[in-house]
This record gives sequence, C-alpha cells and structure tokens, in this order.
Amino acid sequence: MLTDFVAKRKPCRDFANYEEQFIQVQNDLKENKRKLIHFTDKGESLVQGNYYILGGVLLYLESIDISSPEKTIEGKRFRKDGRTRCIFENGTESNMLYRSLAKSLYHGGKIITQTEGQINSAFKKNLGVIKEEDELAGTIYILQSLSKNAEIQSFDNLYKVGFSTTAVEKRIANAENEPTYLMSPVKVVAEYEAYNMNTQKFESLLHRFLADVCLDLKVADNKGRMHQPREWFIAPLDVINRAIELIVAGQIQHYSYDSQLKEIVAV
Repeated sequence: MLTDFVAKRKPCRDFANYEEQFIQVQNDLKENKRKLIHFTDKGESLVQGNYYILGGVLLYLESIDISSPEKTIEGKRFRKDGRTRCIFENGTESNMLYRSLAKSLYHGGKIITQTEGQINSAFKKNLGVIKEEDELAGTIYILQSLSKNAEIQSFDNLYKVGFSTTAVEKRIANAENEPTYLMSPVKVVAEYEAYNMNTQKFESLLHRFLADVCLDLKVADNKGRMHQPREWFIAPLDVINRAIELIVAGQIQHYSYDSQLKEIVAV
C-alpha cells in the first residue's frame, strides 16, 4: 500500500490555494484549538475536508471519489474504494487509493480534530437544513465544575454533557443550588446549537457512548436529600468533541471509548 502512496506523489501546481490553510491548522494546534488523535481504524475515520498526519507530514484530504462501493458477493465482503486527492504541507499531492490512505494512516497516522466552531457548523449542516423560518431546538453543552469539594476536584477530565432548550447561561445561573450541577458553579466549555433534529436522541446516544465513565457520586441538596447526577463523565475534552464529530458524521456505531487508553477506538 505504501507503494501506491509513493508512486502517485507529485508537485501540487495549485498549492498556493492551500498554503494559508496549512498555516492556520498549525496555529490551531499550537493554540490547542485542535487536537491530534490516533487513527485507529482502516477507513471510517476518513472524511473529505479533514486534516491528517501521515509519516510526520500534515495532509489535507481534498476529495474522495468512491468508484467501487462496499458490497458482499457470495459471502465475501468487498470494502469501498476509489481515488482521493491529498494535498501535503510540503507542496506535493497524491491521488492514492482510499483504502491505501486508510491503511497507511492506520500505521502511526493521526487525525486532526476540527475546531469547536467547525463542529458547531457541521452540527447545523448535517443534522438539519437551517432556514429563516426555523427555530433553535436547543443546545448541547459541555460544562466543567468549579467545585471546591476535594473529592470532586480529584477527578481529572470531569465534564457534564447535557441539553438545554433555554440559553445555557440562564440554565446554569443557579448551579450552586442544584444537585445536577454538583451544588457548585460551573464553567461553559463548549456549546453546539441544534436545529431540526431530535436533540434528546442525540444527547442519549452520546451518554450511552460514555456510559462506562459516568461519574458515580451522590450529592446532597440544600435539604440534605441525596441525589446521583447522571450527566457527568470522566473523559478528556478532545474525546467528547470527537464523539460529537462521529455522531454528526453518522459513524459513532463503528467506535467505542476505551477508558484505559483514554482514546476512542474502532470496534
């Protein structure tokens, strides 16, 4: 597969059209607006328009042209394949096969996550066409606790993922008096607006994906009654954002979260 990759590389004549994009992506990585995630499967993570690291070089997957769809003949499965156009940061390009690119990335390659703004934009695009007459259905939000409780502070990467039909700022205004927020103020880490979609179903799907790392902790309210919040999860923020990307792309069923590796892996 590496042969296909090497043989098809050539100078990119219109590289000037992409150069600024590469600079921006590198800046986003330095400013932690994007993250690097291991490429852990052989195809489902390939998304047209995304960036990857292959052999230490940043590449932009400009296009995917599938000429052979996935099929099963006489019990034998044939995976989809076709040509891609990959633009590399060093000014070259390749039209390597889709499967070749996936398999090359599988051996040490990385996925570069989208920025929060891009994820939100994709959320709107893929989960509903927004028109002037449409109304905002709600907001998926990610929160971080500002609790001074030592037990809560002991959890690294503790985030609440939820859905609100009102402005998130209004919804969390009384957080220090609500068990669902661990009886403490919270900080908004990310918000994703949702149009024309079953937002509760989306939220439920995300919660099932992270069920193994759901916080197991009881909290007393102001009257001493005990509650067990169910929307707090112990997982890195880039994992949560990546899970949202996979749901938006309709690929979440191909993955699971490995809490030991703290990575999303193919299943």
